[in-house]
Amino acid sequence: MILSCENETTEIQYYPSTPDFSTERAVLFGLDTTDLNFRQITNKVASYYGKWEYLTIEFNDGRIKKRITPFVYDGGLIKYRNVLPITSDSILKEKGFPISELKQILKKHYLNKDENFRYAQSPNKALVEVTIDTSKTGKELEKVLVNLTRVFDEIKEEVNDSIELKVFFDYFRQIPPPPMPKMESKNE
Repeated sequence: MILSCENETTEIQYYPSTPDFSTERAVLFGLDTTDLNFRQITNKVASYYGKWEYLTIEFNDGRIKKRITPFVYDGGLIKYRNVLPITSDSILKEKGFPISELKQILKKHYLNKDENFRYAQSPNKALVEVTIDTSKTGKELEKVLVNLTRVFDEIKEEVNDSIELKVFFDYFRQIPPPPMPKMESKNE
């Protein structure tokens, strides 16, 4: 019998990696073991706001364990230009882009430095909003986050800068508008 440690995780990466998020206050939440959908996960993240602890989403990307401390909107003012909204298959900025262009658009968003009014004012203010179908599972969210963190890590390595990935979860964009009011006919 041969035992192998080849699939063991060798590294843990945090997003954001700033010391504001101490590991002793983090409550780990594994995406690969949850049955919750995206709406429930987002609500779970929100339930930790204002408490001593905060929720950290954990998932595996090959041999790397990644931990994201996501945010949710809490009524504070965030300029739309500083937010890059993404879904499972699209980037919802300007006219819209396929997710295959994530590297180009994410780089433009983080490195804009107040040049283009549609993108972040600075790398410190740049945010990525993840909004997927509310019925999607933790596995679907994991796929989106693996892609996002891989692309972000490539950009960070290319620019050799201390940019930080800040992720928001949101599902409000998916609420359909109310139906049109019925117009009364003038002939009645």
